[in-house]
Amino acid sequence: MATIKKSKKKIIIPICIVLVIAVIAGVAFGASKANSGKQVALYTVSTDDINESVNLTGNVVAGATKEYKVGSAATVKEVFVKVGDKGKEGDVLATFDITELDKQISSLQSSYNESLTAYNSAVATQKNAKEKSDALAKEISNLEKKIASLQAQSAQPSTTKAPTQSTTKATTKPSSTAPVTSSITAATSVATTRPSTGDALLDFQLAIDDLNQTLKQLSGDISILAQTTQIIATTVTELAGKLDNDVIADKIVDNLVESGIAESMAREIVESIDVEALVEATLSNNNAQLTAAQIQLVALEGQYGIYSAQADGTLVSAQKKSVNATKEALDILKAQKAEMEEGWKASFDGTITALDIEAGAQTTLLSSGMTLENLDSVAVKLSLSEYDLQKVKVGMNAVVTTAFGTYDGEVLSIAPTATGGSSSSILDNVGSMAGISGLSSLTDSGAGVECMVSVPKADKNIVVGFDADVEIKIGEHSSVMVVPIESIKLEKTGSYVYLYNPEDGTATKTQIKTGAVSTSVYEVLEGLKSGDQIIATPESTYEEDTFKVNVKNK
Repeated sequence: MATIKKSKKKIIIPICIVLVIAVIAGVAFGASKANSGKQVALYTVSTDDINESVNLTGNVVAGATKEYKVGSAATVKEVFVKVGDKGKEGDVLATFDITELDKQISSLQSSYNESLTAYNSAVATQKNAKEKSDALAKEISNLEKKIASLQAQSAQPSTTKAPTQSTTKATTKPSSTAPVTSSITAATSVATTRPSTGDALLDFQLAIDDLNQTLKQLSGDISILAQTTQIIATTVTELAGKLDNDVIADKIVDNLVESGIAESMAREIVESIDVEALVEATLSNNNAQLTAAQIQLVALEGQYGIYSAQADGTLVSAQKKSVNATKEALDILKAQKAEMEEGWKASFDGTITALDIEAGAQTTLLSSGMTLENLDSVAVKLSLSEYDLQKVKVGMNAVVTTAFGTYDGEVLSIAPTATGGSSSSILDNVGSMAGISGLSSLTDSGAGVECMVSVPKADKNIVVGFDADVEIKIGEHSSVMVVPIESIKLEKTGSYVYLYNPEDGTATKTQIKTGAVSTSVYEVLEGLKSGDQIIATPESTYEEDTFKVNVKNK
């Protein structure tokens, strides 16, 4: 008997081991099968009704507000109200002594008149300068042709006098302007000699600038600039080689004085040029007519530069801005005078909610003045996003909710322009694509259009200055295809869901087009059909557009 019992034990133990192994294998297989795809719950697309609305949060404001601003210096005579007082339309709230304001207006009027005169003068100067610069451009072109012809005639080597060092450098240049450089560079050197750059053509240009700037600073008159240059050219070409250089310099002064230029200015002009170098350039050129033409070209280019600058619209534009700014300030002061002369009066029945002036005190630009508000009627001020603006219309019904009650409302007004930050915020863009309202209120960067919602039957539980939630009713949509808000994944390129394929157990990212929206569902216009199954709450970490899924609660 003992042998038999021992034999049964030996049989039972291996059987138990096999069963344990089988259980473990089964569990492992089930776990492996369970982990073969992402665990998801599905939603079956169906139809439903949508009561579409725009839901926003705004600030409760008075039905009407009037801010009385000081904006200038005046003395307060009397103040007839205090904060909390109620007034009737037309009541005098405060009076002022506007003597100082009259002085400000008089001063600003003078500034405006001066600005207007300067602007008109700039316009006339610009027109005249444009005509003169066009004429000078033609004259310069003709003179350049004449100089080129004279240069060709005097191209033979000079037998009168060896050229100076500057002449030698200039004539090595192939440019047609080289002879001009050789004749004038030294001649127009300012008394405070500018160091040579080593480039004769550049030295010539710098010398022209020096001469023109000197003559312009001394005379301040373009006609004197031309007259002075012509006298210098004529005198030097007539007397070069015949008289001493100092005598020629004195003769230039005499001729300038005879032309009507003051002697002190004439001597300053002669001291600003190197007469000796000018005489030497004339003699080395062996062509007095060419030298005179070259010097005349310097004068014409100087005049052309000045007229061109005057013809530019920069000065006129600046003067115009000055006129506009002064006129605007003057109009504001005059409007303030008209209002303060009769005293501040109540524009409507209301309550004084702010006061920053007192009798006998001098007002300042920092004074906030006085605020009158109609607290018997209130409204909620909202900010509509670009997307919401396309839906909300004046006259639409609304529901206003505060911490203490719910009130009927109506869209009273919508501003014509947007204010605030940039309209290109990411939330606004995504909201516009997906049909989500009110996203701009979630970020300071979103621009918004001011919308006022009136609350006709407000009571003491809706307080000016507090926030209120507003639901604006857009429309009703019956038996439309819908999907839950949480099943949609929003991206810059559009709205997506993950469509389930029961044949291979996969889910694929699928773009859809949405329509109406409520607080819980979207209307689907394109991309799905009734009966389709989608992932109810997709994760944001999916890396593939198509992947295996393991459906929970199938």
